Amino acid sequence: MENSRLSRATYQLIERAVTVLERIGRELERYNDRHERTAGKDTDETNPGES
Repeated sequence: MENSRLSRATYQLIERAVTVLERIGRELERYNDRHERTAGKDTDETNPGES
């Protein structure tokens, strides 16, 4: 009985950890997408020859 409770608790802990890592991954993708969009505006990539 104790083993089954420990196994269930371990499974739930791993499941939660995976969910958190997926959320972190999505947030990092959103951050990178925003950063790439703003980097293009800051460097004025539309007219690279003008300086």
